[in-house]
Amino acid sequence: MSDVSRKAESFVCRWLEERGWNIEARNYRTRRSEIDIVAKKEDVLSFVEVKFASDSSATITLGKIDSTKQARIVHAASAYLSAKPPSGQIRFDVAVVRGSSMNLRMDIYLEDAFRPDLM
Repeated sequence: MSDVSRKAESFVCRWLEERGWNIEARNYRTRRSEIDIVAKKEDVLSFVEVKFASDSSATITLGKIDSTKQARIVHAASAYLSAKPPSGQIRFDVAVVRGSSMNLRMDIYLEDAFRPDLM
C-alpha cells in the first residue's frame, strides 16, 4: 500500500469519527481479501472501501469497484461477521478521497454503495 493510500484511509477514519462513527477495524484481511475500514454508529455496521485519486487523475474511481472487487469485500465481511456477529444493519460504503498526500479532501462518500447477499 502506498503512503498516500494509508493517509487517505487515516483521513477517512478521522472524517467518520467526526461524524460519530467508531472505528472497529482497519485493513481487516483474509487470505484473499481485505476491508479498508469497519466502522459502527448506533445499530449500523459499515464496511468502507477507500479509493484515492489525485486531482490530476481523470480516473473514475467508483468504476474500480466492480463485481470482482465487491465479491472480495463481501468475502472479507462474511469472515468478519462470523467472528463478530452483527446486531443491526450492515452496509457497504465507498469513500473517494482526492487531492495530494499533503491536502486530502472527501470527494464522494457513498452510503450503501452496493448490496450483496451475505448469506
